This record gives sequence, C-alpha cells and structure tokens, in this order.
Amino acid sequence: MIELPAPYASPAQPSESPALTWTGRRLYRHGVPHQILSGALHYFRVHPDLWRDRIRRLADLGLNTVDTYIAWNFHQPREDEEPRFDGWRDVERFIRTAGEEGLDVIVRPGPYICAEWSNGGLPSWLTGRDVAVRSSDPAFTGPAGRWFDELVPRLAALQAACGGPIVAVQVENEFGSFGDDHAYLRWNRDALAARGIIELLFTADGPTELMLDGGTLPGTLTAVTLGSKPDAARRLLASRRPDEPFVVAEFWNGWFDHWGERHHVRGVDSAVRTLEGIVADGGSVSLYMAHGGTNFGLWAGANEADGRLQPTVTSYDSDAPVAEDGTLTAKFHAMRKVFGASGPLRVAERPRCCRPRACRSSPAPACSPASAPCPRPPRPGRARPRSSGSGSTRAWCCTPRTRASPRASTG
Repeated sequence: MIELPAPYASPAQPSESPALTWTGRRLYRHGVPHQILSGALHYFRVHPDLWRDRIRRLADLGLNTVDTYIAWNFHQPREDEEPRFDGWRDVERFIRTAGEEGLDVIVRPGPYICAEWSNGGLPSWLTGRDVAVRSSDPAFTGPAGRWFDELVPRLAALQAACGGPIVAVQVENEFGSFGDDHAYLRWNRDALAARGIIELLFTADGPTELMLDGGTLPGTLTAVTLGSKPDAARRLLASRRPDEPFVVAEFWNGWFDHWGERHHVRGVDSAVRTLEGIVADGGSVSLYMAHGGTNFGLWAGANEADGRLQPTVTSYDSDAPVAEDGTLTAKFHAMRKVFGASGPLRVAERPRCCRPRACRSSPAPACSPASAPCPRPPRPGRARPRSSGSGSTRAWCCTPRTRASPRASTG
C-alpha cells in the first residue's frame, strides 16, 4: 500500500521540524517510514493550462511527489528588470496545483540546473561577463544571492512546515561533475537556509567516488543520479554514508535528443528492471523525466563534444512514461505496476485534440463539451501547432476539464 500525502492546505505558521528525516538508512515522513516516488515535470516546458492535467497523470502513475527545476533565466532574462513570477512563470501556482492534487513537491533551484535548458538556466547577462560561474567568486554569488532573495522566500512559504507541499530542496545540481569548490556549495546550502528553507536539503551527483567527492557536503543528504546499475550505487553510498537512505534524484528512464541524431528510446523492460532495483529495500526515486514536455521558442539547450555543437531538439519527450502530448505509454502502465498503483485512471489515455479556431467560439466536432478550451499558441516562442495527421489540418492538444479532487490512495 502506498500512503499518499494529504492534499495541500492553506499556509500556516512554520513548525520546528522538516517533513522528511532519516535514520538507520531509512527515510521518514513525519515519523512514518516513507519512500519518495517522484517524477520530474518542469513547469517551463508545459503550458500552464495543462499543468493540472499533467500533474494528475503523474499521480495516476502511482507517484506521491513531483519535482521541478527552476530556471533563473526564464524568470529574469534581463538584469535591469525584476524577476517575473506571473503567467507561465508562476511557479508558486504550479507548486500549489501539485499540492491540490495530493502530491509532495521537490524543488531544484540551482541556480545552475543543466536540464538541457538554454545556458543551464543561468542568465546570459551574467555569463557574458568575466565571472567564474558556479563558484564562490562574489561576482557570481552576488547576483545569485539577489536572485535567491526574490525566489527562496516564495518557496519557503510553500514548505510542508508552513502547510504547503514542498518537502525537499536540492543544493546546486550535480556539482561533482563540474568542480570541487566546497566553499561555494556551502554558500548555496546556507543561502537556502538563511532565506527560510527548513525542509530536507540534499545534493545530487553521479555515483562515482570523484563526483561524490566534489559534489557532497557533510551533514547534507547525498542522492545520486543514474540510468543503470542501482545496486552498485547503493553499495557505494552505503560505504560513504552508512546511515543515509538510498535516494536516486534522477533515474534516466529515457533520454533527450540532439538535432541530426536518432531519437532515443529505452525499452520498457530495461527501464522497469532498473526501477525495480532502485525501489527495492525502501529506495526512493525520481523519474527523469516522468513527463518531458516541450522546449518552446529558443529555450532548448545544447551540448558540446570534440568542438562540435550538439543542439537539443524542440521536443523534450525523453521517451518518458507520459509522452510529450500527454499520452500514457506502455512504459507508464508497466511502471504503474512497480509503484503498486491500482484502480481506475482519472485521466484519459490520450488527451483530446481540437482545432483552435473552432475551440475559441464553440466546441469543434472532435471535442466534447467537457473539453478545456484549447490553449493559445504558447509563449515564449510562438511555437507552431502540431500537424494532426489529416492533411492541412493542424491542432493544439486539449484535455478534458474535470473537477479537481484529492488523490485517493492506491494499493
């Protein structure tokens, strides 16, 4: 039986202790043994009109938590303008929506996030200077601290200790793959705490001695990111942090694509076997991605290999359990069994679609009256609508609008 968190309640005065704690290699939620069963879903890759539907699909998957990065450059593309938290950038609304659907939330605020996102989430007005990024250089920590001044109090007000859904916050992001400036890592952790974060703090790094040496901090939970061999990662962490639970902050059950390369697909059986190895013996996991969404506009990032630019494609489908258009895949149903979820789904297997012009005035023949209005072409980026496969007809995907209800327990 999977015990699910209670739906999000109105903010209250903060309590003294975090929701998640650990001892004896076990994770606890308010003193009760707990597994984090999470899925990554980025608010900046999903149209706000579809946030609730996609979050509900994660709940139907059997997850009890959703995690998201926060992209600094998405909120503050210009230094001379205040960060924005409205419209598509209303991350507080996204977090509240997850809580309303009965899910906990894990936040990964960077400020560097990678995520195959433009500039790793760092603003170009900052990285264009002579500054040592992701370091204790005041030229970096000064602007990053001012960004945290705007962001972190908003997150602090949505912590479980205040009646909200946030139960954990990540310190930086896979820093051991980049460097070993522990003074900077401590600054990042202390900056979160000083601005009100009292919930569980953790680092996330690849499961190698080198990466864990560079990216971890004493007294802060160590999580790992991986795509295979969870048993080896579990043994490595047990040798370094014998009292800590096994937490996989990213399980790469699929992968992203570069322009000019083949689409990545991971077999269902392969992904499920690794997932079973992670959650065995109480291990916690976050699927990366549970629903990938879309890199609208020019927000897709890029890699570099041997001097060659490798730009990421517009789709961030990532062969995830919930496809880019919201379809529930074979991987979704196989993983749902691993998570022990049962009972009827609250969402349609495939989102309904309709023509946008018809939708704005009256329900189109392909839409039921219960369908939500089609979203306007998403901004930023003015992305083109998808071809519906019927000649010149093009469609925006819509999903049925149903009354929100607290998520029922699954077993």
